[in-house]
Amino acid sequence: MVRVSRYTRRLAALAAATFLGAATPALAQFAPDPSADPALVARGEYIAKAADCMPCHTGDKSKPFAGGLALNTPFGAIYSPNITSDRTTGIGQWTYDQFVNAVRNGIRKDGAYLYPAMPFDAYTEITDDDMKALWAYARAIPPIPNTPPDNQLEFPFNIRLGMLAWRELFFDQGRFHPTAGKSAEWNRGAYLVNALGHCGDCHTPRNLMGATKAKAAFLGADIDGFWAPDIDTASLKKTWTPETLANFFATGSAPGKTSVFGPMAEVIHDSVSKMTAQDRAALVTYLFDAPPPADKPAVQKASPLSADVYARASKLYIDNCAVCHMDKGAGRTDTIPALAGNPAVIAAEPYNIIMAVLGGLPAGGTYGAMPSFAGRLNDQQVADLANYVRTSWGNAAAPNVTPSMVAAWRAAAAPDYGTQAASAFTCPDVGGAPGSDGPDAKAVAALSAMMAGGQRSIPMMVDTYKAASGSSGSGTIVDALTAAYCPVVAKSNAPDWQKTAELRRFTLQAAMEVSRRTISGPVDSQPIAWALPVGPGLVLKEPASLADKLACPADDGKAVPTDLSAGAAKLLTGVKPPMQGAAIASAATTLYQQNPKARPSDVANALIASYCRIVTGVKTSLAEQNALLNQFAGQAVQTLQLLPPRKTVVEAAPAATPAAPAKKK
Repeated sequence: MVRVSRYTRRLAALAAATFLGAATPALAQFAPDPSADPALVARGEYIAKAADCMPCHTGDKSKPFAGGLALNTPFGAIYSPNITSDRTTGIGQWTYDQFVNAVRNGIRKDGAYLYPAMPFDAYTEITDDDMKALWAYARAIPPIPNTPPDNQLEFPFNIRLGMLAWRELFFDQGRFHPTAGKSAEWNRGAYLVNALGHCGDCHTPRNLMGATKAKAAFLGADIDGFWAPDIDTASLKKTWTPETLANFFATGSAPGKTSVFGPMAEVIHDSVSKMTAQDRAALVTYLFDAPPPADKPAVQKASPLSADVYARASKLYIDNCAVCHMDKGAGRTDTIPALAGNPAVIAAEPYNIIMAVLGGLPAGGTYGAMPSFAGRLNDQQVADLANYVRTSWGNAAAPNVTPSMVAAWRAAAAPDYGTQAASAFTCPDVGGAPGSDGPDAKAVAALSAMMAGGQRSIPMMVDTYKAASGSSGSGTIVDALTAAYCPVVAKSNAPDWQKTAELRRFTLQAAMEVSRRTISGPVDSQPIAWALPVGPGLVLKEPASLADKLACPADDGKAVPTDLSAGAAKLLTGVKPPMQGAAIASAATTLYQQNPKARPSDVANALIASYCRIVTGVKTSLAEQNALLNQFAGQAVQTLQLLPPRKTVVEAAPAATPAAPAKKK
């Protein structure tokens, strides 16, 4: 039996495949749970009818829910799966969580993505109570062994990973929430139409990727050669009354008007006519007062980014990030970190995510290494991508990354502009994005001479280079300062690793100075000198004022972790300002070594916050208090910047238990 389903259109998104996956035939049967509440099972059966589950999962009417229904698509045929309680070919061995993940989130038991043949984008709104009832009914469906044929989809539509793009752009997981100010009947109708009944799947036109067009909700669409008419409120009111529409839902006909045919006939027969009169009345109430459609998909509507930026950035995420970090930034358990809710992603300042995109990240713990995207993405693309990640999937960070900011950090994270080598230390390549001409050679030489003479004021050198070269490009300015400082560092007697660390420290400070000039407002919420995390390292942020009263952060665990705060306070017990540089370096190194998993920026800030509280007790001028704290903060940060990088420890997977040798028969 081949049924031309109302779901067929959904399959044009990326082809389509099975709803719940099937395996091979077996004789083992599933015994329904004897403790199941009969009332709950009955309620689940009602919900299954409202959701129109049976027709799409029945190929042979003598085997309801056993799958095998052929759905013809432009990309080949697919077959609906067996969702009876059979333990081998059905879902008899599924858990409740696996069932919910498939119905609401579109992910099968084996972790593979479902195609939009399964309307999980609507079912995601099903309430918890209804989901429990639906599960109780699913477990009570008699087991029927049946293995549907393999899908006949052509490449590339047989690759489920292609669903990443569809899910990222158009799928927004979340429960149904009643609309305030509307009656209970109206909200019940909204739930039945948009969640269980998924009416928009047929009555809304779709874009090239098979997603419904939000602005055209309920405006009608072609379904397998039939026209699903527009059912928006304005159209319904022109030709229907609440009474005639309610009668149509109950009987499939409207006397003197029309009789149901095509795919809608099955919907009326198997679903809507089986509803209670109260629910059909709720449907009518909602449809006659449905809100106007949104002008963009829900996932985009929730974004603070403009439509054009959202379109660019979401494509960048899909093309560069989604394969590893998955749709919705979910990550991969303990191998790829999640981006949704990640503290480094949603930090007040975006330097961590910029540095991660540009410079990549080493392997650490159970996480694998992340490659650098500096050679693939330009400054605008990195800014768009960073802002997208910081504002998507519930992340509520400010979209405050600018191309100029990215250019400033690019030199520090992903150098590619060549300078000269000196003595045993080879000056690293530094520079801007592909195609950059690099810094002005004469201006760089002048800066280098100034630095060799002892000049270290980065703000002054930034202004000097801009005046000498006429350049205002953020990346080029950082490149210039780094190129100028490199030969100065190379002439020192320090070991090569320390030269590299010193050059990197200087470059980070230059990037910080240039970056903070590209944005308005405070760089960080702390008004005092403060360490900001940059990838695995740190950089010093200058204080808001050099003369105001010090505003030390409270020792409440919010500014720095409580264990680091306690450790810093212990190290600084009895200290009387001013501390000497060697003593500050010793305290920073000790606290860093005592806390091998702590971020260097947190180590520095724990010491800065503790020392700040000590300095405020010194009876001297405000300017002197600021000077004491700033000198301490600068020395602590520089010490941590120059420490050798920690060795990355990657936890090995537990060794597999050798299989017992097979017994000879």
